[in-house]
Amino acid sequence: WLKLCLGPRLLCVLVWSAMKLLALTLYRHKEESPPEVSAHYELSSFSFFHRGAMKEHIKFHSRVIVARTAVGMRQSVEFEQGIGKCHVFVHPSGLACAVLADGEYPMRVAFQLVSEVIRVFMEKHSGTWQTVTTDTQLEFPEGDEFLQKFQNPAEADKITKIEKELDQVKDIVIKSMDDILKRGESLDALMQKSNDLSTTSYQFYRTAKKNNQCCKLY
Repeated sequence: WLKLCLGPRLLCVLVWSAMKLLALTLYRHKEESPPEVSAHYELSSFSFFHRGAMKEHIKFHSRVIVARTAVGMRQSVEFEQGIGKCHVFVHPSGLACAVLADGEYPMRVAFQLVSEVIRVFMEKHSGTWQTVTTDTQLEFPEGDEFLQKFQNPAEADKITKIEKELDQVKDIVIKSMDDILKRGESLDALMQKSNDLSTTSYQFYRTAKKNNQCCKLY
């Protein structure tokens, strides 16, 4: 179950979902506000009225995590209360990919997806993405295809013949959102400064937090 709660009247929306992946986003890496070069979402499991806020929070968190990931580094960042993880790899070329999945999605499979997406994207857009300075949606229908193909990690495992050895994930750093914040920084302050979040989406987060309610994969 994915549970979404907000507001002082304890409005809760429960939706059943077999989906494990919510978003796949590619960036040109920068230490401050890396621009998107292609973004793909699977939010059909959420109420139509909540998809906008969900998308904005995914954009915000993914961008912050990519900005705080060094070139050549892989890391998985766990959100508050174990509600999900953002798996990120910044290729030595500077192309970064972030995949947002629920907490149960196998990390090994998530990073196989990230590697495949980066490989295919670089083949298709070599010499193009490097010049992007603001959020852009470069043509990449393969992104949606990958997002669907990897929804079931067991099937993705068969399709891609992923190796079982743990060596593939031994160099991945696992952190929490608090770990990637700089000294003296707060998530609330970053949210207030971000262009990814509307006032409505920010207040949605604040209300849920104030009422000590859950907001799964917000």
